[in-house]
Amino acid sequence: MNKIRLLHLITRLPIGGAERLLLGILRNLDGGQFESVVCCIQDRGELADEAEALGIPVISLGLMNHGGHDRQVVPALRRLMREQRIDLVHSHLYHANLYGRLAARREGIPAIASVHNTYKKRKWYRHLINRWLAGKTFVVTAGSEDVERDLLEVDHLPKAKVVRLPNSIDLARVETTLSVAEAKQRFGFAATDLVIGSVGRVEEQKGQVFLLEAFAKLRRRPDGDKLKLLLVGDGRLLPQIKESAERLGIAEACRFPGNIARLAEVYRAIDLFAMPSLWEGLSLAMLEAMASGLPVVATEVGGARDVLGDNRYGLLVPPHDADALAAALGKLLDDPRAAAELAATGKNRVHANYSVTTLTNQLAELYRAAVEH
Repeated sequence: MNKIRLLHLITRLPIGGAERLLLGILRNLDGGQFESVVCCIQDRGELADEAEALGIPVISLGLMNHGGHDRQVVPALRRLMREQRIDLVHSHLYHANLYGRLAARREGIPAIASVHNTYKKRKWYRHLINRWLAGKTFVVTAGSEDVERDLLEVDHLPKAKVVRLPNSIDLARVETTLSVAEAKQRFGFAATDLVIGSVGRVEEQKGQVFLLEAFAKLRRRPDGDKLKLLLVGDGRLLPQIKESAERLGIAEACRFPGNIARLAEVYRAIDLFAMPSLWEGLSLAMLEAMASGLPVVATEVGGARDVLGDNRYGLLVPPHDADALAAALGKLLDDPRAAAELAATGKNRVHANYSVTTLTNQLAELYRAAVEH
């Protein structure tokens, strides 16, 4: 039987959750059954080299750079599909889902689209397009229960077209031989410092400003001098976040190293992980932190509820609430035993239920079904 040739389509490959998920899928797909090609509609992005290191070609179209609809994308994708003899298109995120499905339909190729985030702003024309395109799509995968709900209740997709495949992580990527003391030293922390950490793009969605405010409150504790904050990631709001740290008088206790490829070493340096997002699908950074054995405090958005349950596997707080975030982090700082129990149960939960190996096996079944349909 011939291998199924897959086109994995995404806007670009920066260091982000959906992009890391795609890499995990590529790393775990059975090379005996599938041949993969990755296409970035814009430029390559930082993670493209990792994909190529797996032996998978990454093609950049260099399009969609000026905002609005780019009429060149669909013809370019159609040419690429013919040149690469593509059997199936799997796209990720809105623009790739739009252009990829339009091109696949015109080429008579089946398509699978993945939606990773819940809707913050509802745009009527996007919902109409999504509903229309669903009829031209084999399935749309939802990265969490809340994403599935949006697809069914906001886009009004037929239930038979939606498959929930929770965002998952590559467990091997959270392993490191680095000691805690060594990891902390890399960020300028002492081994005795208590490090609160977060990983994510520095954008409005990720809510880092509320974590800064919560951290400023925690620094007033008697043990506040030992508390440090590690915010990993880059984005448009990074200068504003640094200014906020200065304004709050906590800059000397904070580290902003930007994007880091080896996140396992980041998680090893952290004692408590915070996810202050204002909206999410299902945060891969939160899953990775839990898989690393860290106690987690997360805002009650998107898939966090599914993963953390009724505060059994981590603590949930409302979004936009620095006081609640500070109180939950303080509770774990005051009770190391409870924090350790949360960390252990959370780690077991992620290892058992959110491995990209399981996700990839489910996707492989969908790929075969789509091609045979």
